[in-house]
This record gives sequence, C-alpha cells and structure tokens, in this order.
Amino acid sequence: MAISSAMKKKKKEKEEYWKRKELVFLVLYAIAFYAFIIHRSLQLSLDHEPELYALRPGWLLPPRLNDASDSQWRNFRANLPILTLVFSLFALLANSLRALFALKAKGMSFVWLLLSLAYLSYLHGACILFILSIASLNFLLVKMFAQTKYFSPVLWLFNIFFLLCNRVYEGYSFSIFGEQLAYLDNYRGTFRWHICFNFALDMITIGHIRILFLISRSTFNVAILVSLEKHATGSCRLVFCLA
Repeated sequence: MAISSAMKKKKKEKEEYWKRKELVFLVLYAIAFYAFIIHRSLQLSLDHEPELYALRPGWLLPPRLNDASDSQWRNFRANLPILTLVFSLFALLANSLRALFALKAKGMSFVWLLLSLAYLSYLHGACILFILSIASLNFLLVKMFAQTKYFSPVLWLFNIFFLLCNRVYEGYSFSIFGEQLAYLDNYRGTFRWHICFNFALDMITIGHIRILFLISRSTFNVAILVSLEKHATGSCRLVFCLA
C-alpha cells in the first residue's frame, strides 16, 4: 500500500510539473504571436507600404487612405449613409405607430412584419415570392418533422438543396414557371436575393429555434407540484401533473 501511494504521488507530481511547463510554453507562445500580429498590422497600416493596394480616401478630416480591397466591406462603407437613413426612418416610423395607436407586442409584430415586407420588396422586388416560399416550406417541415429523429437531416438537406439550386439557376427566372409570369423578371429589385448565402443558414437556425421553443413550451405546460408530506419514514413524495 505504501509503495502504491508513493507511486501515485510521484505520478501526480510529474503531471503537475508538465502542466506548469505547458502553461509557461503557452504563455510565451501567446505573447510572441500577438507581438508579431500587432507589429505586422502596424507595419501594413502605413500609407507607403508597397504591399497595399486598392486604397481609397476616407471621410475623416484630414482624409486618410483606407483599405477597400474587400468587396463586402467596400459596399458596406459606400452604402452606410443610406443604411443609416433607412434604419433611422424604420425605427422612427415603428415607434411613432406604437405611440400613436398604443400598440402592444402583438400589434408591433404586425408593424414589423409589414415594414419588413416593404423593405424586402424594395430590395428584391418580385423575387420576394421565392423568399417567402422557401420560408413557408421550412415552416411546414418544422411542423411535420419537429418531433421525429429525421428533423435535422431533413432540414439540412432541404436548405442545402435550395442553396445549390439558387446558385445554379441564378435565383430562378419567373419564365420557367410559365410565360404568364415572365413579366415579373423585369421587377427583380435592386439586390440579388440568391447571393444571400445566410438565408439558407438562417432557415436552419430558425428551424432549430422552433424546436427549442416547442420543448420550452412543453416544459412549462407540465406543472411540477412538490408535496412535502412527511411520513413516518421521513420521505417526500413528488407529484407530477399535466397542466
């Protein structure tokens, strides 16, 4: 027994020794890594750095050059004024309607819905029909498969399928659904809806959130009444009742 205890103690001391060594190594590595990153970032941020390209004048006074090589960042910077104006009007209109008509949560949900549909119609024009169709199909999938073990695979496959089809068919043409709808191709909005890859991922996320909501609601529907009835044995009894 004494030998076994000594071996365990020695093994524990050895593990602690290597853990201390590992911690020192990780701290030194982190310091070196961040020092290099900060140094390199400061070096590349100089205006005369030869490796920089696509620099654009900024809006600060005095103007400084900014890296606008990333298309998403460039578009965001260019559209920031109009985005600020739109969201300010969006919030102002919503709060004005809430104050004017004393709207509560349910009433405000309709306001947000109408404002969102109006904004989506401006962005994507008639293509909003595709967005609403895919969202509705996702809702039906959640309702049909929410309580089954096939829910996650079905939801993922469905949205990945549409993600690929959106790219292959370039957002679909209304003419493929009939010549009567071909005129809608002239009203596709100002922004291509099918390049929003996050849309499919959002549908997956919303589907899983719906499952969590169902679980949460079921949990609250079950009232747990704890009856602390002391018996001769001193035991307690738990009584579970459905709400």
